Amino acid sequence: MPAPSNRPPCPELTEIEKRCLELAALGRSPGEIVLETDLASQRVADAMRSATDKLGARNITGAITRALRLNLI
Repeated sequence: MPAPSNRPPCPELTEIEKRCLELAALGRSPGEIVLETDLASQRVADAMRSATDKLGARNITGAITRALRLNLI
């Protein structure tokens, strides 16, 4: 039986959260993400905030970094 890991479980991101993070990782601004995804501005902001919270990051850069390290995006 493997030893329990001290790492927290990998968070589950919604498809919208993943897409917004992917686009942000490519350098897209929130306004550009709105245009590219055809989502409302508030929905993009909510997805980014939710992903940041789920990943335990302080900001979007930290969220992108953690998502990449966890192979979520």
